[in-house]
Amino acid sequence: MANLAAYVPPLVKDFARLDAEAEIAAKLERDEQVQREIMRKFWEDRQRRRDGDPDAERAEEEEEGEEDDSEEDEEELAEGEAMWERMHLLNTEERRARYWEAEKRILDYDPKQGGVYYTRIYLVHDLVSFDHDEESPIPPMRFTNAVYKNKNDYELCEAVNILSVKIGSLDIEFPIHVYGTVIARDSLDKKCVYLFRRDREESQTINSKDESLILTGPKRGLALISNTHVETNLIIKGDQNQEERPLSKGILTIPGMERRVLTRCELESCSLATKLSTVDVVYGVVKDAVEATISIEVLAGDFFGEITACTSSIKERLVLHDRLAHITSGKKIAQIIPLLRSVVAVYVKEKLLLTIVAHTEDGEFTKCIDYTPRVNGSSLDEITVGLAVLGVKVVWSIIDY
Repeated sequence: MANLAAYVPPLVKDFARLDAEAEIAAKLERDEQVQREIMRKFWEDRQRRRDGDPDAERAEEEEEGEEDDSEEDEEELAEGEAMWERMHLLNTEERRARYWEAEKRILDYDPKQGGVYYTRIYLVHDLVSFDHDEESPIPPMRFTNAVYKNKNDYELCEAVNILSVKIGSLDIEFPIHVYGTVIARDSLDKKCVYLFRRDREESQTINSKDESLILTGPKRGLALISNTHVETNLIIKGDQNQEERPLSKGILTIPGMERRVLTRCELESCSLATKLSTVDVVYGVVKDAVEATISIEVLAGDFFGEITACTSSIKERLVLHDRLAHITSGKKIAQIIPLLRSVVAVYVKEKLLLTIVAHTEDGEFTKCIDYTPRVNGSSLDEITVGLAVLGVKVVWSIIDY
């Protein structure tokens, strides 16, 4: 019986994959039937027009007006040939095989997900040609230098701030050493915007469910128009006490604006139970958002401390800089403080709140700065915190296609 039990999980997995294959094959067959029906009706209507059917001719006149008949025939023939070619491609075995190969690359099996499930975004224009690993080329600050005469010259959309990604529950004991990726995909291009990316040699140690992954993105504002997706592919690094094992692999969905009415900024969360963990993502939904890109330099003195940001309505802080090293200004050259992340989405009617904490031999010094959001332009402030003189620059832009 023990030997038989050992074969049960693989058999369950095989049956589940077979069910998924049958479902996809049935979907393809339904699509082909629809295409065949479209083509049948198209050629029937075209033949009736050629045979002089008065009803068909009258319908043609209503649709096309008084254009030349020969031009209509040429246009219809070109359209028909294009539709026929498209249907032919869809019906080929090669196309079916390529589609299924693309589908298999983003399918996995996990009892926590009820069997076979998608690990990556699948509702795309063409799954066969879609590159799931292509990084979004869209930079921040795209519309900083735009000139607007009035509010009718631009349009604001909603946005998302990813605040934390935590291992809410774990099937094994802490601590664990985690590497891999967490990415976001938004409405602008559905390509990868990295939130967390670490190689095996640079794994992060997680000691409890209260610790977040150290997020280093997004590099630009995340628009919330249609659904925004967060994909995890996290692995536990193996050592002498622990084997290499998948920690989390799957996709979470942040509902887009077609599914909600937003009257104010909201703090929300979602969870993904796969592999050995449940990953909890906490995020802020920002109404009428603008993008703030922050950079800070040490102009004089020595800085050792933390820098965080939040908004006036959502107080959960985004960690921009942690006290990893002393930053000292040069004789004539300002030293840039390396930020883990530099972009924050802010409701245009609220405030961006920046908190800088400096640690010195004489104690801890805190400086809080608030900024009124703008749709373009930038601001540069010189402030003193502890023993350091800092130059703080905030660059503003709308978030748009």
